[in-house]
Amino acid sequence: MKITIFAALALICTGSAAWADDYVMLKVGNQDITATEVQRTWEGLFPTGSAPAFDTVNESVRQNVLRGIITEKLVMQEALKQNLDKNDAVLKEIKAAKNKIILRHFLDSKTEGMISDDAVKAEYDRLVRAQKEEKEIRARHILVADEKEAKELAEKIDDGESFEKMAKEFSKDPGTAKQGGDLGYFTKDKMVKEFAEEAFDLDVGEVSDPVKSPFGWHLIKVEDKRAVTVPTYNEAKDDIKMRLQEAKLNSYMQQLLKAADVTYFDAKGKQIPFDKDAAELKDNE
Repeated sequence: MKITIFAALALICTGSAAWADDYVMLKVGNQDITATEVQRTWEGLFPTGSAPAFDTVNESVRQNVLRGIITEKLVMQEALKQNLDKNDAVLKEIKAAKNKIILRHFLDSKTEGMISDDAVKAEYDRLVRAQKEEKEIRARHILVADEKEAKELAEKIDDGESFEKMAKEFSKDPGTAKQGGDLGYFTKDKMVKEFAEEAFDLDVGEVSDPVKSPFGWHLIKVEDKRAVTVPTYNEAKDDIKMRLQEAKLNSYMQQLLKAADVTYFDAKGKQIPFDKDAAELKDNE
C-alpha cells in the first residue's frame, strides 16, 4: 500500500463551496447572517448531498434551525467578551483551519481542467482491455494463529463439519468470522500473495490445506468463480477521473518535496537520514 502525499492532504482538505445567490437572512444586533451561512449549517445536519433546499422545508423547521444559528452567534458574542479570540490555543487552531482552507482552494484550482474527457475515456478503455479475461472468486476462510490448529480444523472439515460453522467458532478474523468466513467476491490482486495464489488454484467447493500469510494460518474454501463484471463508462468515469487527478497531483507534490531543503532531527538534535520518496508499507506496519 503506497501512502501518497495527495492522499494525506485529501484527509484535511474538505469543505463546501459558497452559494452564488446570497442575501442577509437574519440580523442579530448589528451582525448579519447570510443565506449561504444558513444553508451550510442546514446541509451539515444531513449526509453529504442529501439535504433538501432550506427554502422548501416547513417554516417551523426553518425557524428551529435559525434559532440554533442565532443562539450560536449569541454564545460567540459572550466568548468574545472574554477575549477567547486572543487565547494562544485558540489562535493556533485558527491558524491550522486557515491553512486547511488555503490548501483546499489551491488543490481545487490545480485540479480544475487537469484531466480531459479524452484522457478519462482512454483510461477506461485500457481498464476494460485489462479486465476482459480477469476472473474473480467468492471464498470463505478461517484464520488461526498456528499451523497445528489449522490442521486440526482441516481434519474436522474433512470429517464432515461445516466450514461456515468452523469459521464462526474458531476464526480470528473479526471482519468475517460472524459471516462464516465469507470474503465476498475478489480479484487476485486484492489479497496477499500467498492467500491469493492458493485460493485461485482451488476448484469451486474445494478446501485448501493450511496456508501461511503475514496474518497467520488460513483454511480457504472457494464458493464461486466468475468473470469480472466491467462497469459501464458512465458508472466508472467519475472514479477514473478522480484517480487520474490524484496521480497528477501526487506527482506535482512529489516534485515540490524533492526540490525542498529538508533536514531531519531526532529528539536529541542529532541529524538523521530522511527519504523524500514515498515508502511502500508492509502489511504489518
